Amino acid sequence: MEVQAQVDCIENEESFDAFITPYFSNALDSLGVVFVNSKRYPWLPQSSFDSSKTNLKPDGFVTHRGMYCKEDEPNDTVIRKGASFRFGKAVKELFDCLILFESKITKSLNGEPFGQVVRYVEHLFPKDEGSVVLFNRTEFWLINCLGGVVARVIKAKWVMEGSKVLLRDFITKNLSPWVTRLTAACSALKVEVVEGEAFLGRGAFGRVFKVKRLGQDGDELALKIVDMSSAGRLFQEVKALQLAQRTSLTIRYVASAAISDGVAMLLSPVGKPIQYPTTSDEVEALFDMLWQLHSAYVVHGDPRVPNVIVKDGQRLWIDLVEGRGAFPILMQNDAGILTRSILHVSPKDSLDEDLEMLIKKYGGNPTKLNLDCLADKVGEKFPNAKATIE
Repeated sequence: MEVQAQVDCIENEESFDAFITPYFSNALDSLGVVFVNSKRYPWLPQSSFDSSKTNLKPDGFVTHRGMYCKEDEPNDTVIRKGASFRFGKAVKELFDCLILFESKITKSLNGEPFGQVVRYVEHLFPKDEGSVVLFNRTEFWLINCLGGVVARVIKAKWVMEGSKVLLRDFITKNLSPWVTRLTAACSALKVEVVEGEAFLGRGAFGRVFKVKRLGQDGDELALKIVDMSSAGRLFQEVKALQLAQRTSLTIRYVASAAISDGVAMLLSPVGKPIQYPTTSDEVEALFDMLWQLHSAYVVHGDPRVPNVIVKDGQRLWIDLVEGRGAFPILMQNDAGILTRSILHVSPKDSLDEDLEMLIKKYGGNPTKLNLDCLADKVGEKFPNAKATIE
């Protein structure tokens, strides 16, 4: 039976998705991206205030194998042939790295099908450029959008000569540069992502992924990637990590490599983020970590709570940004940043006057006693209990 005849016999979207997924996977393999089925998993928020119960469920998306969150295969009656199926959710911090796919078994893509895509676009790409492939059994629409609004639609029939090339070219042209950077970084450093659970975080200048050495089952590493405009910041972090290595209080720099439009580096180990402190003893433990850096003449530069991880019971600083020596003004800045982070106070807002005074006092005379006084004052805002390692 011809492919089109087989498709015409399909009566529901789940079976249609199962039928066409292997075709998508084969077409995408050489592009270094994968097709992820997401129809059963709510992942697209309708607003920043909505609960996950109201999340939308687009049918699928294309992205790098290291840029989605893996889910188990649905326990349903759909027949899926082959091993090319992936199921999961998109990662909110990486929405700019996917191309949305939406399938319909309706005869026309006008009306409700297109309206649904418009709705997805409003929430998925509210400020940036984005791409969508809307398709049914006979045709597909290649949609570009900007700032949450559809900007261009190219329509084509599946049976049209050159349709596969048109689809591949659309995907290639609209792939995020972060997808190509991740692919290039893995190749340059001879690592591979831990598929389905690779994403570790995104900062103002880079993105971090969990990887492992090619063909090995050894320790996992963190792969940090920045674009070329932030290369200087990454090299500054390398310098800071090398300076701090003797303290055993930070993650370890492993290697780095230049890629076509950016720089990547490997770090070890991969840990888990700690929780924000809820007791005065936990506050004291964080300030003690900061003092151990400062007493070794190392400044962090951005010692917020999210920049502490725990691995095998040991807490470690990550994302060091200060490669210079421990000058008093830099130590004062560290103390202020940690204080604000613990108390959830924005840099734009003022701290209590007594806290500001203690921070300045530490900068004027950076001793453990003065930092302990600041820690005690911050700790007064929390109940007293024993600190715990998360």
